[in-house]
Amino acid sequence: MRSSLVFIVAAQVVLLLAVACGGPDGSAESDGREGGGVSQEREMFETDMVNDLPEPARRFLLRAIAPGTPLARFAELTMHGELRLGPDRDPLPFVAEQTLAPPESFVWRARTTGGLMRIRGFDRYEEGEGEMRWRLWGIIPVVRARGSDVTRSAAGRLAMEAVLVPSTLLPGKGATWEPVDGDRARFRMTVGDEVVETTLELDSDGRPVRVEAMRWSERAGPGYEPFVVEMAGELRADGYTIPSRVSAGWSLGSDEEFRFFEATLDRASFR
Repeated sequence: MRSSLVFIVAAQVVLLLAVACGGPDGSAESDGREGGGVSQEREMFETDMVNDLPEPARRFLLRAIAPGTPLARFAELTMHGELRLGPDRDPLPFVAEQTLAPPESFVWRARTTGGLMRIRGFDRYEEGEGEMRWRLWGIIPVVRARGSDVTRSAAGRLAMEAVLVPSTLLPGKGATWEPVDGDRARFRMTVGDEVVETTLELDSDGRPVRVEAMRWSERAGPGYEPFVVEMAGELRADGYTIPSRVSAGWSLGSDEEFRFFEATLDRASFR
């Protein structure tokens, strides 16, 4: 069960997911990013900020951030979807909330909503450490994992999910870019001790369609394995445009493929 639930820390895209509305025990806690922790005077996005980036990166950021938008340090997301705990397992529906602040932290809090396998808990990366804590029916502990393997995988996830907080990929905000070809660019982001290189693929209008990186996995090793997030649709909020649908998994397109995460983003806010 532990190795299966390690995949949840991945999603994902995805993708990702949990909220900063509570600590590990579910109680409310502040992380200093709300209320008095946020300056009233924030830097605004100007199109010339991306002039020196590779063309695909410029295309992405110019579509993702409207001119004059305050530069966000983190996003709060809500989503629903399905996840699989194993390649031969039926998908489980879930709902989740996430606070995402690349390259510093994420918290993804979720619960499954169908069948007897009712699991709730969180994945997170904060203060340089990854952690998973999940309970069956909200009572029986099934996973409480920390350590270097969890931390390295969570760091890879956090870097890839920076695509969902486009302001964190601007020059001087923690990422560096290099060109790949006409529709792809690669950004490098350091999360704790992990340096993650993520390749972003776009359509002709600058919409993200795929991100891929080598991410730490316990599936066959442990070791690094290709992790892929496919993206579609658009969600607009607070001057930002991000993908609204994500599908994620290990080694997609190979004989070792395990696609385990599908989600639709329902709401986003940027602070």
